[in-house]
Parts: sequence; C-alpha cells; structure tokens
Amino acid sequence: MNIKSLNLVPLLVFLFFSCFSLTSCIDAYDVDFSKSNQVLVVEGFLTDDALSPDTIKIQYSNYQNGLLITVPVVSAKATVVNLTSGQEIKLIEYGTGRFLPPQDFKAKTNEKYLLKFSLPNGQQYESSPETLTLTPPILNVYEKFNTKSRVSDNGKDALSASEVFVDFQDIPNQKNYYLWRYIDYEKLQHCTTCQNTMFDYAKQSCVLKTNNLREAYYDYGCEGDCYAIVKGTQVNVLSDIVSDGALISGRLVAKVPYYYLTGFLVEVQQMSISPETYAFYRILESQSQNTGGLADTPPAAIVGNIKNTTTPTEKVVGYFAVTNIQKKRLWIDRSDASGTFEYILGHKIIEEPQNQPFRPPLARCRQSATRTPIKPIGWL
Repeated sequence: MNIKSLNLVPLLVFLFFSCFSLTSCIDAYDVDFSKSNQVLVVEGFLTDDALSPDTIKIQYSNYQNGLLITVPVVSAKATVVNLTSGQEIKLIEYGTGRFLPPQDFKAKTNEKYLLKFSLPNGQQYESSPETLTLTPPILNVYEKFNTKSRVSDNGKDALSASEVFVDFQDIPNQKNYYLWRYIDYEKLQHCTTCQNTMFDYAKQSCVLKTNNLREAYYDYGCEGDCYAIVKGTQVNVLSDIVSDGALISGRLVAKVPYYYLTGFLVEVQQMSISPETYAFYRILESQSQNTGGLADTPPAAIVGNIKNTTTPTEKVVGYFAVTNIQKKRLWIDRSDASGTFEYILGHKIIEEPQNQPFRPPLARCRQSATRTPIKPIGWL
C-alpha cells in the first residue's frame, strides 16, 4: 500500500488537450471520490525485452481523510491478445495486482496487441489496440553535473543532480513520438530502518523493543553488497513535429539526485510510442512532474485507452502501451559532484549507537523491485 499526502484543488472544468491531428483524444476529468469511492488505475508497457519485461499494474486509488491511498486489485485475471496472429497470452501474477508475460514471450514488430482483464466481481476490461514500432538506437549518452538542477519540495532550495543526455537520429518522413525512462543503480550503505524498535539479526527484522531508544528510528548497515534500484518518476516525452529526420542532440532524459560521493550506474531507456500514448503522457507530464505514478495523480485523473466493456460508463485511469525499447548504460563516477546530499532512504541517516560486541547488527540485502545483492551489469 502506498500512502501519499495530497492537497486537493477543485477543478471547475475539464483539462483541455489539443490532439495535434492524432486519431483520438485523451480525457482528463475531475475525480469525485465522495461519489465513486475509488478509481481503477491501470499502467504498464508490453515490450520486446524478454529479459526485463515491464510489470503491468492493476490497482485502486481512493482518497480518505486527506490521504491518497493506493491498493492493488486482488484476484484479477489478465491476458494480452495478439490481434495480428489471434494468439492469447495469459499474464502471470507476481504479487497482488502485478502481472508479467511468460518468460519466453517477446512482442514482435508491426504486430498489434491489446490488454484484457477481469475482476472477481465480473467486470470485464479491454484496452484499445497498440502496434509495436521500431525505436531508433541511442547513439550517445553522457552526463553533466548541475548544482542547480532541481528544486526542493518546499520550492525554496536548489538541489544538485547528475543530468544525463542522449543523442539519436530521428526517423525521417514519418511522425514519431518518443518517451524516455531511466533506472539509477546506487550502492547502498544502509539496508534496513527500524521505527521505534531495534533490529534482530537472527530474524532479520525489527522486533527487539526497548525502553532505552534515543531516537524514533535507527538505520542499519548492509551485510555484503546491496544496490538500490531507483526508477525515475518524471515523465519525458517528445514529438518530432519540428525535427523530422534530424539528428537530435543533447536531449535531457534524467536528473539523478546527489546521493553519495561514490559513483553510480544509470540505464537510459528510449521508446518509440504511438500518437495516443504520447497524448496520454503529454497530459501527465503537464499535470504533474512530481508524482510517484498514475495512482498518485488526482484530483485531475487521466482516462486513457482502458474501457470497462461490462459497464461502459466507468472511467478507468491509465494506459496500456506497446513499445520497442532501446537501452544504454553509463557509469558516472561523481568526480565533479558538489553541493548538498539528498537522502536515498528519504530521511537523515541515524545509526544505532555502538554497543560491542553484538550491537548494532548488519542487515542482509533482500532481492526486490527496489534493491538487489547482485552487481548490475556495467558497474565499475
């Protein structure tokens, strides 16, 4: 469950988006949680990367007591239909509301796909078709450190970041739309935080309570190597309407915060997307650049290409897209870094005081979507 504070600003009119001659428009609407109670949110990409497929997420988002709450959908059944071949591919659930294609599945160029899923209450959903098109390769990826790259949450302070850029050749004589994502791999120094408790090494959990706690929480160092997997949340899209066929140089695709003095590895993902996918993410980009995902976007939610075929009046937030991914990794040593550190755990590090020979213990690195004990390919 993901809980995030939200200041609701009433929207009196729907957001308007110019379709730029696209085949369909994307709808942004005002969420009235007092009537709908909860909104269904779907997001995910079907890609041709069989080794690292994208997770397709199906979840509910609702607003309670000033907080936005995200809850995965339980016991949904999902498939992807290849409309070109007629094949149906059953998606595998990995954790509640999170789906992946089979390990041997790979989407194919110029073939058309759609997502279908059903909920335990009998409601049936279906996306509009999406076609996989080729993405031009990344010709070059490079970095420049900027001490005034980002603005703090309070809007008052300038924050340092490693800014990452790409060069690529746009495909001429056709309309192209692009989306970029990035993954930041950082070597963690602390693997567990215990709130109002202390860490038990044997159980590898925060269970040991004491009346002698000096702080509200303690952070515990890692036993062995552990790498954080930090996915960028900012939306970054581009249309080639004014650059058709040109060499596009210096496109800013990532702003990686200054977490440590040590170096890090960044993976840039470049995707060619459909006009409809671009329209959806363009609204999301303009609406907010600081949310953690589609479920954290209200009060103005964005209806994409998912429809309830059982109850057509229901508005579903999110988008199912199909894409070819081009990737490049870059090692950045932070030798030119300066400024104030940001906290990779989201808070100031406080370690439990030394009390040898047994305290404080170390925490093992647990494989998850956000960390791994395995050294990433390209790490120096």
